Amino acid sequence: MAILGLDPTLHVSSPAPAVARSRIPVVRQGILGVALVLVVAGVLAGVVGLSAAQSSALVLIVAVWLVFSHLALPAYERATSFVPVLRLSAVLGAVAVATIIAGVSQETLVHRAAMVLAGVVVTAGLSTTAHRIALRGTPTVLVGPAREVERLAMRWAGHRDVRVVDTYGWTASMDLNEYRSDIVTDVLASVVRHRAASVVVAAGPALSSPALRHLAWTMQRAQVECLVVPDMNDHAESLRPRRVGDRVALALRVPGDHHASRLAKSALDRCGAAVGLVVLLPLLLVIGMAIRMDSPGRAVFAQVRTGRDGRPFTMYKFRSMVTGAESQLVDLLDVDEGAGPMFKMADDPRITRLGRFLRSTSLDELLQLINVVKGDMSLVGPRPALPSETASYDPWTWRRLHVLPGLTGLWQVSGRSSLTWEEAVRIDLEYVNHQSLRLDLSILLRTIGAVARRDGAH
Repeated sequence: MAILGLDPTLHVSSPAPAVARSRIPVVRQGILGVALVLVVAGVLAGVVGLSAAQSSALVLIVAVWLVFSHLALPAYERATSFVPVLRLSAVLGAVAVATIIAGVSQETLVHRAAMVLAGVVVTAGLSTTAHRIALRGTPTVLVGPAREVERLAMRWAGHRDVRVVDTYGWTASMDLNEYRSDIVTDVLASVVRHRAASVVVAAGPALSSPALRHLAWTMQRAQVECLVVPDMNDHAESLRPRRVGDRVALALRVPGDHHASRLAKSALDRCGAAVGLVVLLPLLLVIGMAIRMDSPGRAVFAQVRTGRDGRPFTMYKFRSMVTGAESQLVDLLDVDEGAGPMFKMADDPRITRLGRFLRSTSLDELLQLINVVKGDMSLVGPRPALPSETASYDPWTWRRLHVLPGLTGLWQVSGRSSLTWEEAVRIDLEYVNHQSLRLDLSILLRTIGAVARRDGAH
């Protein structure tokens, strides 16, 4: 990270640096897509039987619409915005309805023109989709307090939709109001050097500084997108802008927090778990018999866990430890390798020989499908914790209990037992704050790979 080198001789009233237009590539502005749409419009006009004059007029209309639509958008949105396509679709729909109401013959000029415009809409939509795929990984410059910038850069390192090309941070001792021109100069130079399409400001106490307003104005003139990431301590619910009076506020709305979504998730959970129990019944019987042969004691282990909103329930799993393992826990607390309330030990002596295999393959968890059918658990959710663990939760960590615990979850496919307590909590809260059926299906598919690789399981 580059800490801004500021010149103490520069005063706040110094004029703004000259703004160089960012050299946004032709592809990123969607010029190739515009050309393709015009070609398709001309070809279709000839195919449907329009005369040369009619074809020229229609292509000219499409060209004017494309130019207007592009000029109405910032340069960094022209290739990836569906707004022009949606507007033309609305016009085409209106024409189609009017044609039907008026009983216009299919052989008329209006009908043929509508066919050409339909082809234009499809081509423009495909072009925008292709540009969105090709332009993934927006080159981005991060700006803000040094710690926030470093945290964001690390978090976005594995994301495909953003590519951090440079970072600029400042420490608390720097007076941003006094040195605003240096900030703008350095960031603008980085934007031009890396041909960045976006500047992201990590919000903090400095957000109200005139220096950052000055930066936003300069990026606007350079046709570079300027975004602000609110400081929500890594666990923000979905933020949606909403106008309140004459101000813009950020509404905190959890995705899927409505009856239809909860009913759909419950149906998916119970039906999926019931089918899983029927299909896996022979395997469950074999595992049960193998446990009884490997060590004395029952094959099924029942334990009280904390469910949604702190309600206790009995969780079932295959026994992977010796009988009476819970009474031996006190003697092992001194060698606890976990950083939080969850006990963790890589070479736990209480685990049986077969139990170690069952844990590494997650086969010991299969009986929790019974809990899913009963409604105590979900297929996907945070780890079901012990009451002794949840008793020490602070209000922030208690957020994990706002949803049903899961047979698998986001933290299980992100490292499992190799994660620290803080990392596990952060990932669980990320799931709670962004839960959706699409995310659940993604986690279920990733679980298969994580179990096959035995990632961090012990």
